[in-house]
Amino acid sequence: KFATGEDLNGHSVTVTVKKMSIEKLSPRPGQPPEDRFILYFEETFKGVILSRTLADQIASILHNDETDQWIGEKLTLYPLPLTVAGKSRIAIRARKPAQV
Repeated sequence: KFATGEDLNGHSVTVTVKKMSIEKLSPRPGQPPEDRFILYFEETFKGVILSRTLADQIASILHNDETDQWIGEKLTLYPLPLTVAGKSRIAIRARKPAQV
């Protein structure tokens, strides 16, 4: 249901923000669900869980902290390999789209 860095297959993709929703997700099995912000895009059916890092990147790119004003804006998502708690992961990060 949610995109991961692995879904990008090592490639960047430019997307258009469709909507933001708040959904209850369990951080780990057996833990109570928490409210998490999910970004959805016009070009894909999977949403992206909005981490603080990703939110900060998008706010900086769009020069706007108001998530409801991100609708219709374009971003380029890219995979970033990193280590979290000793485990290799591929995070989704954002940058300004290339000018056409």
